[in-house]
Amino acid sequence: MRRSIVAGVVTSLSLASIAFSSRAAGEKPLTLDNIVFTIGATTYRIPHIEIEDAGLPFAELATLFLNGDANVAARLARVSARRIAVPAMSSESRNESRVARAAYRKLEFENVVSGRAAIMRADGGEETIESAKGGVQRLYWGVSAAKGVDFAAIARLGATLNEADTPLTPLVDEEVVESTRLEDAGANLVMTTGRLKIAGARGRALQTPAGKLVERLEKLDVAKPEDDATLMRDLLDALQSFEAASIDIDNVAATGKGDPAARPFTSKIARFGIRKAAGAGAGEIFIEDFSLAASDGGNLWVKRLTLNELQFAPVLQGGAYPRLARFDMHGAAADLPDPQTGETSRIKFSVDNASATFGNYLETTPTKFTGSIDNFVVDLAARGETQTTAHFLALGYRELALSGLAAGEWRETTSEAALGPVAIDAKDMGAARLSALFGNVSSAAFSSSPIVSRAATLATSIKSLDVALEGGGLVDRVLALEAKEQKTSVDKARTDYAKAAATAIATLVGAGANARRLAEAVSAYIEKPKRLHLRIVAPKGVNALDVLTRKPGEILESLEVEASADR
Repeated sequence: MRRSIVAGVVTSLSLASIAFSSRAAGEKPLTLDNIVFTIGATTYRIPHIEIEDAGLPFAELATLFLNGDANVAARLARVSARRIAVPAMSSESRNESRVARAAYRKLEFENVVSGRAAIMRADGGEETIESAKGGVQRLYWGVSAAKGVDFAAIARLGATLNEADTPLTPLVDEEVVESTRLEDAGANLVMTTGRLKIAGARGRALQTPAGKLVERLEKLDVAKPEDDATLMRDLLDALQSFEAASIDIDNVAATGKGDPAARPFTSKIARFGIRKAAGAGAGEIFIEDFSLAASDGGNLWVKRLTLNELQFAPVLQGGAYPRLARFDMHGAAADLPDPQTGETSRIKFSVDNASATFGNYLETTPTKFTGSIDNFVVDLAARGETQTTAHFLALGYRELALSGLAAGEWRETTSEAALGPVAIDAKDMGAARLSALFGNVSSAAFSSSPIVSRAATLATSIKSLDVALEGGGLVDRVLALEAKEQKTSVDKARTDYAKAAATAIATLVGAGANARRLAEAVSAYIEKPKRLHLRIVAPKGVNALDVLTRKPGEILESLEVEASADR
């Protein structure tokens, strides 16, 4: 008989260690002692098992454990029983960089049919991972319960695949772990969770053993992941080897060593969830009530963050960023130190809502998007007087409050790209709206190669531009400040600014008919800032070469220009 690669499937198993009764099924359980078996790189030890109402005669059941066949999964698939009790079990995994030892308490399997348990319960356990460099990690988990646990299928995960397209098989219908705790002594990190629930877990074996993959990841230079394309391929295979219908974790908390070490950071998440985890991505990932208190005194809060149709495969295949269909954030705020400005300076901002959608991907780049932001507030007073904030503070703005939206789409059939509407509404300042149409936009503009995309962008032309400004809060404050500094009236400052704007436009683009229309509209808006509307159409388009070789006035006069201001 071929010797098993399972090292010592049974190290000590004899009739003396098997208590067996020939009485009717269910009156007395079978007991087996001192069982040792190996799956992949992990060796398991079970001091004692009790089996009630086994589906096989005693002789055949004992043979399953005595058999030297390497296919542990096939042997497990033959096990059936009303109940299997394992009071304790331990495991040990070794590779070049680490040793992992685990202990499991009071495992019970009910209604086992062909290696699949209808119910599994456990009282918890712990695992210690010691690295060759001296680091130690300890993981503890509490009481757990599971439904539909196929431990024959789980055993198959320890094999090594030869084919990448091997289908995933069901592993666990549902499992709940009441609590977990991770302690990393080297990093001085402690992470805890409340209730963890996973449903619809499926999986398959990896093409590269998990232990080897971990070793290679530890040696990876994160700044140059492209240097190991084979590792990225194997990592993608690992991520694609698992899927779950849903994952939910409550009350995630982490505390770790900070800088300075006397002020550790603390992070909390009330609820974390994943829906349809599959193919190195997820249909939805969300967090609720996230908070971070950093060592440097900074704080960050997010009420809810959601990512839809997220895929990491593009990054592992050489792309610059993952693929994402939608992003939503609600109730975010930050209060961060700003040591470059001063000891008391803070960077404070908040946002009620922010969202974006992406679609019509070309390679790894979306060619259609929409986005919006609602009540994004920046606290200028908390920052103090800097080169960025000084002018706004002088105008009387202690905060900036903005809301806006944006959209864009590439139209392959016409080789055009439309931007807009892009709208911004700033509290006590005014509102702006922009739309633009670009021509001669080829698919090369979305290439992942910077050289190719830049060359294609240079060939792009502007075909039309539509701009509208509404409200004059900012204009009025600028004029009020100017009048104060020049010790003159606001009306005088307004008139001077209107004339200066007309002069500046004439200087930049000449005194042609279109330039005059533009200057008159801008001057009228300054005089009475209600609404300014500009529309420019370039029938033949204006590209980068035109800008470099033609004078601004010549370009402007070749366009169709509409300019008006409400009076």
